Amino acid sequence: MMRDLITAFSTDTRDRMTSAGWRKRTGDIYTHDLGDGFHAWVGLNRVSKHHPLKINPVVGLRYDPLERLLADIAGAASLTSATIARPVGHLTPGNSLLQLRVAEPGDAERATDELCELVQAYGLPFARQHASTDALLTALRAGGNVPNPDRTRILLPALHFLRGDTNEARSDLAHGLAHYGQNTSMPVVAEYHRFANALTTRLSA
Repeated sequence: MMRDLITAFSTDTRDRMTSAGWRKRTGDIYTHDLGDGFHAWVGLNRVSKHHPLKINPVVGLRYDPLERLLADIAGAASLTSATIARPVGHLTPGNSLLQLRVAEPGDAERATDELCELVQAYGLPFARQHASTDALLTALRAGGNVPNPDRTRILLPALHFLRGDTNEARSDLAHGLAHYGQNTSMPVVAEYHRFANALTTRLSA
């Protein structure tokens, strides 16, 4: 039963989103090209352990040059993650968790309609509002747009580097290193030190 609900919703969503110009990516992720390396981003987090199927839509913005830089530094493939993102319900007047529900296959079309309306009303405006390096930098500094603060401490100096803001990038790296300290036996500390060393090398090139 749950598999049928997932299939019905996923099929309806793919058809509607791709017909509206969105690109289906790996997993339940869609992106829409805004130009200059910026992409509107939609992620659909499914809760499928218990009936009914529940979907928590997350909307955001991906900046490809920044994500490719981070992947290159990490020596990994560039994933389709968002650079900044918010649960769509937090962008609505109610500012609360919003779930789409699919209790039977016939509910999939209604849930997809609601999703598309939310994306149009809140997702795309959020992405377009931040689709410049100035606006993205402001959003990163403001907080609340990146769930993991460790990632924010990596995003900020990397974005400064791409903008050519060498002094700001070095300053952010110094703050990050001061925050994490020298205990590189801790994975998060070791990861930040590797990132800081790699970015510093690029800053000095």
